[in-house]
Amino acid sequence: MPASITRNRRIERAGVNALRALLEEHDQIVQEIDGGNDFGEDLFVMLTRGGERTGASITVQVKSGDKYKRANGYAIPVDAHASDWRNALLPVFGVVFDVGSRQLFWVNLTETLESSKDALTWIPVPRDQELHAGNLDSFLEVAHAFVEKRSSRRTGETALQVARVSVTSRSAPSWFVGRAQERLAIKAKLAENGARRVLVSGMAGVGKTSLVDWVTGEPDTHAVFLGGVIVADMHGFSVNREQLARAGAAYAPLLSALGVTAGEIPRDIESQAALYHRILDTSGAAGSPVLLVFDNVAELSQIAELLPRGTGHGVIITSRSRLGIIEGVETIKLECLDPAESEVLFGKSLSPDDDRLRDSLPIREIAKLCGHLPLALSVSAAIMKEDPDLAPAELLADLAAEKTRLDILQFGDTAVRAALHVSLIRLDESLRAPFCKLSIHPGSQMSEQIVAAVLGEDGPQARSVLRKLGQASLVSRVPGASRWRMHDLVHLFSAEQCRATISEAERLLAFARVAELYGQISHEADLTLRGMPGRKPPRFDAVGDALSWFDVDCANLQATARQAREFGMTEQAFELSMNLLVFLDLRGRVAEALQSAQTAHEAARHERNAERQVRALNNIGNVLTSLRRFEDAILALTKALAIAERIGFLDGQCDATIALGAAVRQQRSPAEAIPILVEAVRLARKNKDVNDLGTSLTNLGSAYREAGLLGPAARAYAESIRYHRMSGDRRKEASGHAGLGTALFQLGQLEQSVKSFQAAFAAYREVQDEFGIHLNHLNFGHAQLAMGNLPEARRSLQLARHYFRDISNEFQEAAALTLLGALEWMSTNPSQAQVHYTAALRMFRKLGSHQHVAAVEGSLREMLGVHTIPE
Repeated sequence: MPASITRNRRIERAGVNALRALLEEHDQIVQEIDGGNDFGEDLFVMLTRGGERTGASITVQVKSGDKYKRANGYAIPVDAHASDWRNALLPVFGVVFDVGSRQLFWVNLTETLESSKDALTWIPVPRDQELHAGNLDSFLEVAHAFVEKRSSRRTGETALQVARVSVTSRSAPSWFVGRAQERLAIKAKLAENGARRVLVSGMAGVGKTSLVDWVTGEPDTHAVFLGGVIVADMHGFSVNREQLARAGAAYAPLLSALGVTAGEIPRDIESQAALYHRILDTSGAAGSPVLLVFDNVAELSQIAELLPRGTGHGVIITSRSRLGIIEGVETIKLECLDPAESEVLFGKSLSPDDDRLRDSLPIREIAKLCGHLPLALSVSAAIMKEDPDLAPAELLADLAAEKTRLDILQFGDTAVRAALHVSLIRLDESLRAPFCKLSIHPGSQMSEQIVAAVLGEDGPQARSVLRKLGQASLVSRVPGASRWRMHDLVHLFSAEQCRATISEAERLLAFARVAELYGQISHEADLTLRGMPGRKPPRFDAVGDALSWFDVDCANLQATARQAREFGMTEQAFELSMNLLVFLDLRGRVAEALQSAQTAHEAARHERNAERQVRALNNIGNVLTSLRRFEDAILALTKALAIAERIGFLDGQCDATIALGAAVRQQRSPAEAIPILVEAVRLARKNKDVNDLGTSLTNLGSAYREAGLLGPAARAYAESIRYHRMSGDRRKEASGHAGLGTALFQLGQLEQSVKSFQAAFAAYREVQDEFGIHLNHLNFGHAQLAMGNLPEARRSLQLARHYFRDISNEFQEAAALTLLGALEWMSTNPSQAQVHYTAALRMFRKLGSHQHVAAVEGSLREMLGVHTIPE
């Protein structure tokens, strides 16, 4: 594929280069058009006579290669460009390059489409219309004549708004905030000695015009441009494409702004163009450069003829599109505001003494739902200003509903949906369906691989679509990654359009492709985290790669699983949810793990798959045990065990017994858990599953150890490590080493204990299990404390305490604080010891852990020499 793409690209470039060389050899001014926002054209040509621009321009679509050959000549495909070529601001000519003969042949595409009553799919290019140096002048005259003829037919042209502005006549709104870096960048470019050209691009409503208004209103801008500052609104993003202002319509108002009286302005466009450029040349030579601002530009053709020839003059262009290639231009991409700036803008839009601004929390949430887009923030503030009784919490509640959010974001004639609708209309017709389909992905950020699945295209085609949508400011690339993001409000708008224009069957098919691909990748990532890669070579080279992928795409996977369940795609919902569990456990995101396990269970129940119900219930039980909701865990696991026994699902029966033993051990007593876990070992041996055998032995070792049976505990742990090595699950092996280290420490085998702890650290770090690492720090710190190694104990216990505090695991944090209290007591620092003990006691009481409350109270009584500890 890459070789074919390179060859095709080379052939395409050959045609463009041949035509460009021919035109430039005859003093025509040629600029290439960027691929993203054109309407099927490759070159923009400013026509000249005698070395002077005439004010007439055309665009050219170039085709190269044998596939455009026909028996009687050549042909150019219309594809989705019929409307654009017929109604283009500038006439579109087609040129075919014969690669074998190195000849060029031309046709007037606009004229052919205007005169045809039929819907053409290919436009013929006759062999007698060859284009070469000998007949180029004739071709140029034909082009000039058609431009003038077509221009004379354009009546009711949109009146161009052109104004010469002073320091005070044009300034940004009073609520304008931020943009300091962008303002400095624009002014720095305008102060250069070379090309002073800036393109300010960004999505609809991001504040491009407001930013430029601010810059053009500053005194130091006018100090640089002594010839004045002139602003022209080019109507590039009007709903009706016919309303776009063309260069020819701009000359007269621009001349007027430059000081030419109405009587002195020539009547024909060619003379107006010549006078316009002559005045600019004279002003520049006299040291009075002019700053020309072309606002709301949609196409390069609108302004290319208007750009000054000299480098002294300044040009600022605002556009939602990236336009084409403009020599010497610096592009400044405007992003949404940061959260702090959003709050300031919202506040400035209201009265400073408005009591509703006192509570910043709902304002902050409103700004978040507005995506920090200035237009949306301004509309929200205007709604509140109009209704003094509207509380921020009420507006927040209205905006929280995604399906109606765009309905809310409208005030008078100003609406976010309307602004985005214009961007859609201005989009090339071939890109509209792909833009709408992107919202089928449940998240607003996605990888190029997922985009290809959404669109049903290959990778190169998907990247091409993304680049073109990016040039239209409808998506943006995530820095440093092959990922793209869509603003949340754009995503909502895209979803609306998708429901209206894409059939339900097509939407479901696209979503199914996304769910299937996410399922494949997440399965391989999950196996990698477990130490069992699913492919050779695996998609993920290491655990860190799999974790990084999950970190980025976790929210997308969760949303895809929920949506798959809603669409009745139960298998995809189940697998996606289950594939997330190890990752969420590793990251300590226990509440999310519970949600994923519950989603998997709902999907399994919906498809009435008993084995999957058992697997999901087992995971629900494990997560509930982590949350110390033991009674709920035991209930779920007992149900899983009953189902597994009823259907003869030995693997599920074994898993449920292991998890049930772990929950009973912590809720009731280690002694009560021992027979359950012995049964789990028996079932694992019967099932010949080394993974379950290792897991059941590790849990049995913990029950033995907590019951005071240290010899059997050490033997169970040691045997579990052997089976974990056989299964390749390094994370569970780490757990076996950590348990063995604790048992050996309690047996007084301190040197062997330290070796086991170090082995646990190595394995936990290999699989990047932060929870396991810090739980091991807790146990290792306990051992070091008993050995009298207080500095090492303090380091490990503080690491554990800070980690568990950060992930809001109060039980383990309280355990660390208890040991730190003992350490400080041993260090003859009773006041600090009391602080730690008291904090631990408060947490254990909150958790209802009576056994641990009693232990900490006993330590406090002994240290303080008192009989009772107050509640």
